[in-house]
Amino acid sequence: MTLVLSTQLQLLALSGLIGGASGISHTVMIPDQTLWTVGVGVSYPDVTITKGESLKFVSSAHHDVALVHEPSSGTHWDQCGQNGIVGGTTTVWAASVFSSTTSPLIEKHYTPPTCGDFYIACSVSAHCAYGQRFKLTVVNADGSTCAEPCEGSDCVTSDSKLQVGASGALRDVNPVPNSEYWGQARYNDLTVNIGDKVVFKTAPGYHDVATVPTAAALDSCDMSEMTVLADWTPGEMTPSSSCTSSSTCCVGSSCGSSGWTATYTFTAETAGDVYFVCSIMNGGHCKEGQKLRLTVVPDPTTAPDPTTASTTVAPDSLPESTASSARRVGVHFFLVALGLLSLA
Repeated sequence: MTLVLSTQLQLLALSGLIGGASGISHTVMIPDQTLWTVGVGVSYPDVTITKGESLKFVSSAHHDVALVHEPSSGTHWDQCGQNGIVGGTTTVWAASVFSSTTSPLIEKHYTPPTCGDFYIACSVSAHCAYGQRFKLTVVNADGSTCAEPCEGSDCVTSDSKLQVGASGALRDVNPVPNSEYWGQARYNDLTVNIGDKVVFKTAPGYHDVATVPTAAALDSCDMSEMTVLADWTPGEMTPSSSCTSSSTCCVGSSCGSSGWTATYTFTAETAGDVYFVCSIMNGGHCKEGQKLRLTVVPDPTTAPDPTTASTTVAPDSLPESTASSARRVGVHFFLVALGLLSLA
């Protein structure tokens, strides 16, 4: 029998299998969903539809839906500033028609009355500048050239705001999938191994990272027994004064920053469920969906604790010659299974 070591890569792979694979880093992401929101790193793809099709916006009351008018110079998006949109706009749906307390969030529809290009954005604060915007192109069903597109306020009519049936003519407005951001969105449950890390990327001052003790508190967004793990001063990457006074908030190097984004890193140390929320507005953001159930499980590649081993007789409990033989046979078949041994 001859040991064949094909490459160093095989040895490294074997080492990884024996040593375990804990310590993986997971970043909290907005899953693919119909949602009109804003966040650092969150963007919307341009959309093309056929005349007669409609767009579906699902939003909280923190956002509106507006058409950005043709600028006198520059591009449409050049008008997006820190205090809103400086050029002309026409409101399709005001923020007041949406709600931050209903579940699910309110949805509204928009059916462009003509073909043409439409520049759609949120005009609240700096949301357009931060990426809550997209270009909509409406084409004629027969492929003909768009001869008479509407302009400005003529593009928003009573008929264009009618709710339409859930059919193939209704198109969802979704952010780019898997945007790495902890913000006002709905998050899927996440399962990780002990030793793994979970990274929250967010806008400092707009969101925090907290936990609540029970699944019931998570479901109801009850903040009465919350524990804040990370909180930042608005507009800065540094922990807030209330955070620095807490022994549980931004402990060690758990808080940091990446570009314009504040980060919090949670290390999974104990098996079980952890219930993450944003506590801003006394749980208002949580009620809009900003909450996450994290399930921590033992690393499947970790060897079992010998004190809790099963009744199977271990090789070391056998006579020395028998134990050595068992080890050799076990290692042999393990390597053959990996393709690292050949018989000669």
